[in-house]
Amino acid sequence: MGPAAHLRERGQMRRTSFWAGVALLAAHTADAQQTQPDSTRRDSTARHLAPQVITGTRLTTAEDARTPATVDRVTARGLPPGPAAAATLVRRLPGVSAFDDQGTRAQPTLDVRGFTVSPVVGVAQGVSVFLDGVRVNEADAQQVNFDLLPVEAVSDAELVRGPTAVHGKNTLAGAIDLRTRRGGDGAGPGAELETEAGSFGYRGARLALGGVRGGVDGFATARLSREAGWRDATAATRAMLFGTVGRRGDGSDAALTVLLARDSMEQAGSLPASWLAASPALRRANYTGGDYAAPTLVHVAARGRRALLGGDARANAFVRANRTAQFNVNEGAASTLARVRTASVGGTAEWSRRFGTTRPLDATAGLELSRHRVRYHVYQRATDDAAPDDDCDAPDDARTALCEDARVAETDAAVYAQLRFGLTETLSATADARADGVRLPFTDLRDDGNSATSTFRALSPKLGLAWTPTAAGRAWVSVGRGFRAPAALELACADPASPCPLPFSLGDDPPLAPVRVTSWELGGEWHTSRLATRAALFRSDARDEIFLQASGRTAGYFQNLPRTRREGVELSADAALPNVPGLGAPRLGASYALVDARFESAARLASARPDAPAVRPGDRMPLSPAHRASAHAGLTRVAGAAVLEAELTASAVSRQFLRGDEANAVAPLPGYGVADVRLGAQTRHLAAAVHVTNLLDRRYVSFGTFAQNDRAPGGGVLPNGTVERFFTPGYPRAVSVSLAVRR
Repeated sequence: MGPAAHLRERGQMRRTSFWAGVALLAAHTADAQQTQPDSTRRDSTARHLAPQVITGTRLTTAEDARTPATVDRVTARGLPPGPAAAATLVRRLPGVSAFDDQGTRAQPTLDVRGFTVSPVVGVAQGVSVFLDGVRVNEADAQQVNFDLLPVEAVSDAELVRGPTAVHGKNTLAGAIDLRTRRGGDGAGPGAELETEAGSFGYRGARLALGGVRGGVDGFATARLSREAGWRDATAATRAMLFGTVGRRGDGSDAALTVLLARDSMEQAGSLPASWLAASPALRRANYTGGDYAAPTLVHVAARGRRALLGGDARANAFVRANRTAQFNVNEGAASTLARVRTASVGGTAEWSRRFGTTRPLDATAGLELSRHRVRYHVYQRATDDAAPDDDCDAPDDARTALCEDARVAETDAAVYAQLRFGLTETLSATADARADGVRLPFTDLRDDGNSATSTFRALSPKLGLAWTPTAAGRAWVSVGRGFRAPAALELACADPASPCPLPFSLGDDPPLAPVRVTSWELGGEWHTSRLATRAALFRSDARDEIFLQASGRTAGYFQNLPRTRREGVELSADAALPNVPGLGAPRLGASYALVDARFESAARLASARPDAPAVRPGDRMPLSPAHRASAHAGLTRVAGAAVLEAELTASAVSRQFLRGDEANAVAPLPGYGVADVRLGAQTRHLAAAVHVTNLLDRRYVSFGTFAQNDRAPGGGVLPNGTVERFFTPGYPRAVSVSLAVRR
């Protein structure tokens, strides 16, 4: 097993001809034609757009400046090519940081206000992710597979901070809403073919088609990409097909979406600190080559809207199936292969109506129901120095043994309501509440004595005030509760006396309590035609937060921690400067976030370090930097029929403690900063771009943990091994070029 794997368990439509209006390029083309930007609207993935635009509910993009929350809205254009595009869409927002414990850029972990959202099974998840209103946190461990998200089809995304009733369970730090394109959205060509090439063997191609015929809109895009990876045995292949067909009418809208995706990613994990100190060339090494993840996704969803009972009714329904294989090569123990199949079906219905005009009352009521079936098969494969455990099922001559065979049939149900009413012409109040019920029957097909059923219920209210004295500014304050039920995987691996072999071993373990978060926020923003500024203060107090504790090289378990806290401040400013003759339209921006994430109760947490001290109140949480800053400068110029663009982006984070050093007893990872640049040119039918990431080729590490190292840098064997720090080196400078032809 690679050492980093020790802690993983792993808007009315305009009728045009069918070939008019590729939705994929609508925002890009429209923005590029603006030689004099009239707002602080940003085309970069890192900028928030039109600060007054706020999502009203999960199934609509209603604009409402009275929402008492911090919201960032971004477009999906200008992303660097590669498998990390979906995560890049979010990670440059104010206060969001990222680290890589898997050794593949296709699977980063994001930190939002001290909570994480990650594809790594076993990481405590605190952010919900939605695709056109459908929750895409996976059913087995609530993780998010960023590589499976169809970023090529995404028109815009919103990051709504803090818990909300409309987003529901798992929304501790906030929710990410991804909204996909429709045929005929905006103006532009109806077809595009793009090819990409870049460093470390990256190659990719994408085809997009879209338009309207007979009142029916359609959009489809397909992508195929592959890269060899900069480290040994880190190839990644991605294949994706996405399509939407819909029809819009007076007061109604309906659409059907199909997403098919299949990826394969080799994972290098982290490396011993002694190796990295011995030779720079060893940064490319793979400690245990052979680790991989291979997910296959089928996602079908329908959504609709129509006028009903004087209001607006919206609904969606979905079917989602994911099959994932995860293989971990171990040293000193049998390797593990986990095959997980999930099948989910469900839907959400909402109804909203405004009552009154002078002091309007906006009411929303919703119902959400879903059913998830998860099947786990976990195998152990013999290595040269270790055989499968004796309690695994295998013929005497077999090298692979079945160690776990279990299933879960989870039912989630919720009702929620939101009231928003005007107290005065400028002051409004919001009250919402959500009632959740989660039932998790676990069946062990090898030992029925391990079978059990867990049930969780929670009421999550929220209150807020929003003050909008002018159209240019607003302020808000809110307090609310968030709830996360333990995932099936966490419930079945929660016994310190019987830790689970990773990726996992399942059984009827001591019950875990659900996570409950109380979150406060105070914020304000001011914007003019050329300047947007924002500031927000936040605090989140969590009870019974669930963490994965490593109790050895290849084993761990989940447990509740009584109290934790995150608090901090987020600041941002964006400016669109006047057009400079002969130069173009410059834009500038910067953001800073202070995130103080700490334990608030004492605990004896297991660690790979045999002498790890107990955690004390006030100790900082690992892998959550206190200081996070970013800045950008861009320029757009019209030269004849061409639009030229350039943008420089820089980000930096402060030091952060290693996973396994929750007591802050060991030197932390040093802070680091990286810069990226993008150059682009486009005409009506052609577009080209050059992306350079890590422009200065900075050497840094973004992740650290502790593990036993059995091998010396030169290849020799270390006697009895030694526990030391393991680091994941940051991705070096990489250049990518893309060329697109449009019709």
